[in-house]
Amino acid sequence: MNFKSTLLAGTIVGAALIASPALAQTAPAGGASQAQIDALAQQIQALQSQLTSLKDNVTKEQKAVQKTLADMPKVTADGGRMRVVTADKKFDVALRARIHMDYGTWVNKDNYTTDATDGFQLRRAFLGVAGTVYNDWGYEFTGNFANDRGGASQVQAANITYNGFKDSQVIMGVFQPKFTLDDSTSSNDIAFMERAPINNIVVGIGGSDSRTGFGISTKGSNYFLAGYVTGNQTGTTGTIDDMVNLLGRAAYQFYSSNEGGAGIGLSGVYQVTPQTAARTSATQITKTASFGDRPGVRIGGNRTSLTSTGTINSIDDQYAYGADLGFNFKSFWGAGEYYKFGASTDERLPGTTTANSFKDPEFDGYYVSAGYILTGERRAYKPGEWATVKPSWPVGQGGFGAWEIAARYSTVNLIDRAGGVAGTGTGEEKNWTLGVNWYVNNAIRFMVNYVNTTVERPNGTEQGLDALALRMQFQF
Repeated sequence: MNFKSTLLAGTIVGAALIASPALAQTAPAGGASQAQIDALAQQIQALQSQLTSLKDNVTKEQKAVQKTLADMPKVTADGGRMRVVTADKKFDVALRARIHMDYGTWVNKDNYTTDATDGFQLRRAFLGVAGTVYNDWGYEFTGNFANDRGGASQVQAANITYNGFKDSQVIMGVFQPKFTLDDSTSSNDIAFMERAPINNIVVGIGGSDSRTGFGISTKGSNYFLAGYVTGNQTGTTGTIDDMVNLLGRAAYQFYSSNEGGAGIGLSGVYQVTPQTAARTSATQITKTASFGDRPGVRIGGNRTSLTSTGTINSIDDQYAYGADLGFNFKSFWGAGEYYKFGASTDERLPGTTTANSFKDPEFDGYYVSAGYILTGERRAYKPGEWATVKPSWPVGQGGFGAWEIAARYSTVNLIDRAGGVAGTGTGEEKNWTLGVNWYVNNAIRFMVNYVNTTVERPNGTEQGLDALALRMQFQF
């Protein structure tokens, strides 16, 4: 009720109070006359009519205010993420951020004389927006301002999606394909600071974040299917022609209950057109491949690596394929993935009669991991990926967060003598990773990893490195 309405109501009530004594004073000694009674009845009726009119005006004003409020955008901060949604829910925009700050040091060296880098590393620094346009269309733009890729910044995601088909999505632009179990799980939710080396090698052929491409995916309560066509990552320089890759993933959850879940998955990538790195003549081009990864941590200068195939010359394609398994039972969880990968090569070097020393080299690797959440929360398995751990009693809200312990064994063999890969820099690398995770709340997590790495060289010698690494993680 506004000031004008309040004043009118007060005037009417005041008039009624004044009129009543006046009538009483003019009434004859024997009682009120019929004329006086009729006059009072008319005044009361007039007052009732004005009050009804006033009530109608107030109701209209209330509805107008309610409509104005309903038409205004809704601002929320669920989970700490600022989000604005229009009243008709056709448009929305949400801010996104992710910061992973690491520190690590190499605490033991076994027959390893190279100076392994250690120190601080801004592993990820994402900032961007995501939302919906006209209900069925989605968008995302995120920049990565960490310099671990050798540059000041990089486009991590810049895409649009069409979500008009039930349980399905079409995506185009720059994005991270759902490929392998480990890589389909957000870096905010993985149990260890880094994914297993075998996973990074396989995903690096045509997946990972910052990947240009196009894809279609569909999912249900117990399955996930996806197919993608991808090219180079953003920030790729020094090439003539971009690569073209075909990726596919299928996952099926064969067990689901109130106590846990379990599922299997298949992933494969085929590089139809390798990246052209150089042109040796007007008609001859150079296409090469190289497989390798850092030993389970990225710290300091971020370039310490123990094994690599080196450059494989004159390839026709690259490929990888394998399977994964994941399960959880209450607070316990386990996972494993196995992959074969390699490259098909030309018989001769381009533009020459010289035989290629590489002959279709092929390699393999796997990991197995398990963990337990000491405070009773769960790392739930969803079809083809892991869900995050949400503390039931966050710090600052009467609790001490969620605590998780985890262990992983991984191995990748980068020796193929028949394929021409058996140099001194190759080897079979084995990693043991032990981790402790403290989920302070839904936005903050601290991680500690101890990584033991050993490499068996083709000549029979063995080298090793041990690293201790810590991470501060913030997200919204």
